[in-house]
Amino acid sequence: MGQATTLLTLAEDGSAQIDSQLDLFTGALDELIDAICDLIAGGDAHLVVTPNVDQILQLNRSPAARQAVEAASLRLVDGMPLVGLLRLLGVRSVHRHTGADLLPMAARLSREKAWSIALVGGMEGVAEAAVQRLRAEHPGTMIEAVDLPMLTGPQDPAGKAAVLRLTELQPSLVFLCMGFPRQESWFLHWRELLPGGVYLGTGAAVDFAAGTKRRAPKLVQNLGFEWVFRLWQEPRRLAHRYLVTGPRFVLVAAFSAKARLRAALRR
Repeated sequence: MGQATTLLTLAEDGSAQIDSQLDLFTGALDELIDAICDLIAGGDAHLVVTPNVDQILQLNRSPAARQAVEAASLRLVDGMPLVGLLRLLGVRSVHRHTGADLLPMAARLSREKAWSIALVGGMEGVAEAAVQRLRAEHPGTMIEAVDLPMLTGPQDPAGKAAVLRLTELQPSLVFLCMGFPRQESWFLHWRELLPGGVYLGTGAAVDFAAGTKRRAPKLVQNLGFEWVFRLWQEPRRLAHRYLVTGPRFVLVAAFSAKARLRAALRR
């Protein structure tokens, strides 16, 4: 329930294509909460990813990105262009779930669900600021910041301090805020030592929770123009992603629709 299997045909150019059969979670929020509860109850360490357009495009050129998405227990849908593509491919009901929404949602439900939460990553002091703000907005929230130094890579031994701290805390939910796919690669490298729980790769969610970055108004998000708002805020960092790499998603949509049509004709 809440799952859709779809064929995304990824192309960097017209000659090189990679078909990826992805099980994507497309259900509503209540279904997602149930799915998270089921993963927590299992007792193992599970990875949740929130693919957006940029991350989908990375699958074709980054082994780390592909490994992260393939290893995830849940793949949520982030980004309105991806929502639109899934609908084009015949998925009847698609719900968007972003990391920026999931963190405050988890804080709101922390007492009710007995969820303990840990935040890992972000610039110095940002995770702690996010914790203080979420505690103020949601009294009784069980949430802690876990320090993580700047790492040279997932295997950097300095990352083990965060593993040990998480082992002490035994959180139900861990929000990894190091950027895709670094946060997922860090999880996969240390997975055997990490305590059970649900580890969500949520990038800038900690910045939004701390108030160091602002999200677009809801209307702008719903219209699919949140990327414009973010580009206006951080043009130097995001211009290449949105204006150079992003338009290649049109190829993904075109090749995916063509592949779906061919599959339908073969039936």
